[in-house]
Amino acid sequence: MSVPKVPQEGQPEMLSGPTKKKTALRVPVFAENYARTGNVSAAAKASQTSPWMHYHRLKNDPVYREWFEQAQAQIGQELEDLAIHRVRHGFKRQLFWRDKPRKTKNGRLVYETVYDSALHTLLLKRFNPSAYREHATVEHSGSINLVERLEAAKARLIRIKREEDAAG
Repeated sequence: MSVPKVPQEGQPEMLSGPTKKKTALRVPVFAENYARTGNVSAAAKASQTSPWMHYHRLKNDPVYREWFEQAQAQIGQELEDLAIHRVRHGFKRQLFWRDKPRKTKNGRLVYETVYDSALHTLLLKRFNPSAYREHATVEHSGSINLVERLEAAKARLIRIKREEDAAG
């Protein structure tokens, strides 16, 4: 996975603001793990930091924010590429018979290629939205005179209030 470069020892730090020395050493480790996994919690755990550190830096450090946006764009592109590959080529799933792997006569395991039609539909909507998006039309006939209805409701409330005052 190609990720935005994180600074190595001896290089200028990727962060622009002041940091605790310990955190400054862990941020590149967090960044590397996030770029690899795309998961803030997993990256924080691997770098022995808190997810809070990430969100704090994201809010307060423009250099870190820029790096994070680049990493997210790359992760998103990789996921899209993977989805396209799965739609085009499917994925192999092992077949079972009575909870045991199914085998051919010569002892080889049997697999089937599965294609994900829901993922296919999502990609069609992504790449050709004018042809594949859901089309909804709302038609309204008749008229609703909102002002008259509000005035009638107000008159009913006044009448109810008067009746309550007269009874009480």
